[in-house]
Amino acid sequence: MNKIKYKKISFLLIAILLIPIIASADAVTDTIKNITNWVVTISTGVAVLMYTIGGFLWMSDAGNAERAKMAKSIIVSTTIGLVIILLAAGLTSIISGFVK
Repeated sequence: MNKIKYKKISFLLIAILLIPIIASADAVTDTIKNITNWVVTISTGVAVLMYTIGGFLWMSDAGNAERAKMAKSIIVSTTIGLVIILLAAGLTSIISGFVK
């Protein structure tokens, strides 16, 4: 129950934060570009945080193979997620260039 409530509140807060971005756009392509820029900015900050956490876990594993495995998993997952986000942003930019 609490997990569903947390997801609903998170979605609502994100939607509220996107209102000024959507309202300031002149066209649909501008709206999509603004949202994409916002998502890339937030995702990059989260990726830096996750790289820091993964690096800290890796450097402080003290020979614990399980902790080193978890750190490597965090770093690899962060890299994959960041690549997907940046590819999506690039694809959005290419498509909006064709539409205009």
